[in-house]
Amino acid sequence: MKLVPITYHNKKYPSGIVSLIDEVAGNLDKDKIEPTRAYSLHTEYSHMPRKLNNQLINKFPKLKTSHNEYVPELWKDEEWSREFAYFIIELIGKNKSPEIIEIHPPFSNYCTNFDDFFNRYQIFESIILEKYPNVKIFIENRCGTFYKGGKFLLSKTKSIVSFLEELQKRKMRLKLVLDYPQVFSAELIKMDNIKLEKIIEFNREIKPYRENIGGFHLWGKKKSKLGRWTPHTGDLNTFFSNNEEMKKEFIKSIIDTFDDDTIRYFVPEVNSSEDDLQSIVSDLIKYGIEFLDEI
Repeated sequence: MKLVPITYHNKKYPSGIVSLIDEVAGNLDKDKIEPTRAYSLHTEYSHMPRKLNNQLINKFPKLKTSHNEYVPELWKDEEWSREFAYFIIELIGKNKSPEIIEIHPPFSNYCTNFDDFFNRYQIFESIILEKYPNVKIFIENRCGTFYKGGKFLLSKTKSIVSFLEELQKRKMRLKLVLDYPQVFSAELIKMDNIKLEKIIEFNREIKPYRENIGGFHLWGKKKSKLGRWTPHTGDLNTFFSNNEEMKKEFIKSIIDTFDDDTIRYFVPEVNSSEDDLQSIVSDLIKYGIEFLDEI
């Protein structure tokens, strides 16, 4: 299994691993980006309220008004998709084309099925590919938001498998970037008593569709002094409560699922220490994952 490492929040990978791509924030409150290297543009992910009042978004009335208590409503309709494409083009401006544009799913209260999503999304893709013909477009499964009224359409294992089935039927540039910790959260897997069976079965189910998966997000969780599990902190040791066998089983299941010749991208969304990031990567290398400096 081979991965191309993307730099997240300027954190360095272990010695010997070269990352040539940066993740760059491109949410709806941004009106410019300043990448210095190859980059993956991480667009609006609808976790929290936004101000929605910068100079750029004021040019796009549908984007500006599509929110619930200022949490953005992604893929609201076809006009939203059109405006979103041109928002991204203006945000990128004179910078070079991104390597990846990462998008996120709509909410279920106004986009009830994947047909609705794809009908809206294809407008976005056609505009983006006309401007950036070589860009890769990834969509991330999501869990966790302040949004009220609906849930992410792409979140639980069943929805991810259904999405991959539907994606396989369509000729699109879009691929899934799979965030494993968010799958744990969506499936309400208890961190104090992790049952891996659901994740192992999920990996078996997605294996026939792995050509439609372009990368992974991975990060740790760690228990605070108050006994609460804090996302995007710690490493896989804290995530699995120092159960080495369970950690190994999890990593091996991923490797078994993606034991092909496809090179994929890797984003370690670690907000804690650089040591935590390096620990996660070292575990992946230990069990046989290879990191490359280019695809």
